[in-house]
Amino acid sequence: MQTNRVKAALRNQQAVAGPFINEARSVSLVKVMALAGFDFLLFDTEHAMHDMETIADLVQMALACDICPLVRVTDLAYPLVARALDTGAQGVIIPRVETRDQAEAAISFIKYPPLGRRGAGGDARNGYERRDAKAAVDESNAETMAILQIETQLGVENLEEIASVPEVDVICLGPLDLSISLGIPGQFAHPVFIETVQQIVAVCLPLGIACGHVEKEASALQRWYDIGMRFLVCNSDGNMIVQGAYRDVATLRTFRNND
Repeated sequence: MQTNRVKAALRNQQAVAGPFINEARSVSLVKVMALAGFDFLLFDTEHAMHDMETIADLVQMALACDICPLVRVTDLAYPLVARALDTGAQGVIIPRVETRDQAEAAISFIKYPPLGRRGAGGDARNGYERRDAKAAVDESNAETMAILQIETQLGVENLEEIASVPEVDVICLGPLDLSISLGIPGQFAHPVFIETVQQIVAVCLPLGIACGHVEKEASALQRWYDIGMRFLVCNSDGNMIVQGAYRDVATLRTFRNND
């Protein structure tokens, strides 16, 4: 298995960034994102409509381009986590984690024995390299990332227990759902939201767990970086298209307004 350079960077407290991939089906976009300089791509199967065959193609292209492929699964269920990892993904993000039991289950799905109960099979999981069985298991357990998403007030209340589960690499906020749960929908500058983010960072950093946040604008991530977040989910492929389209149409209207 390829070295997971995102996991290595976070271990050294270095920031990493990458977008959600919700719309693209073409492997060409993977190469474009890699050439742009992103560290990871987060392929979303929770809210996007990709099938697993498409995810496998995109993940394998990401490995070939040396950009870390991560997959967000729809829910905490073994078949969903196992299938995502069998595409060759170097990590999974689990949405809506609220309890220690859920965190323990997530780790058990992600890791091979003795750390978990993941089953071994298929060639894509090793990038089609022929690996000794023990080496493949050891490398995967070492390199595969476990990213748990905190999206509710209950998850925040139970964060110390969740973060104490061994092998958790990243705690990533789901900002919109978290703000809704806190009773301040979409108010990311609200003092309650900012205090909650600070609380999450204060719990995770002493345990060596990186914290993550999601924003549509790269500039908006600086305040979260300054608080201590290093896993920066920056925009999405669909929103990049929207931003570019609206910008170009506005520019065109500046010299076409007399037509």
